[in-house]
Amino acid sequence: MVKLNDLTVPLLEKLAEECHIPLKKGYKKKEKIELIKAANIEDLELQELIQKYLNIKKPKNKPKDDLISELKGRIRLLEEQVKFLMSKISVSEVKLSDKENQEIITITSDLRDIKRFIKSLIKPGESISIDELIEIRELQKIPLITLKHAIYDLIDENILNTSEGNSKQKLGGKIKILTRIK
Repeated sequence: MVKLNDLTVPLLEKLAEECHIPLKKGYKKKEKIELIKAANIEDLELQELIQKYLNIKKPKNKPKDDLISELKGRIRLLEEQVKFLMSKISVSEVKLSDKENQEIITITSDLRDIKRFIKSLIKPGESISIDELIEIRELQKIPLITLKHAIYDLIDENILNTSEGNSKQKLGGKIKILTRIK
């Protein structure tokens, strides 16, 4: 059973106005309820009026749990979009092509071509600093993480050797100079 106390003060005022009950603005909610009860409105009619005004009562803001779950869903969606974009960025690698005895590099998706290009830059026994390597225009088109993978692969295959040297840039926090072994 619904009660007058379930209504807000503005709704109580509307109910009183509909029943032609004069209410003063200075009255508190409890006093307004007592005046409406004292108006001798039939119980059934009063219940219908209370229900009518409860139905138009403004819904409260979404509960915090709903807001939190909605935000979690949005964050999850954003994370998936970021992963998708990062996968598109990190897939780009290089392709090596010969043009008038100069090797030209273009963006593709094969680590082997990147490794071949790096090997073509450094002759056996020669060295290159990470600073010099990063300044090469063709390699600047490649994401740094992809370039790192190619260099680490060449180190693992015993094609390149690492050493300390005079380079501002470091690869993996310690690699400054790359020397080609074979």
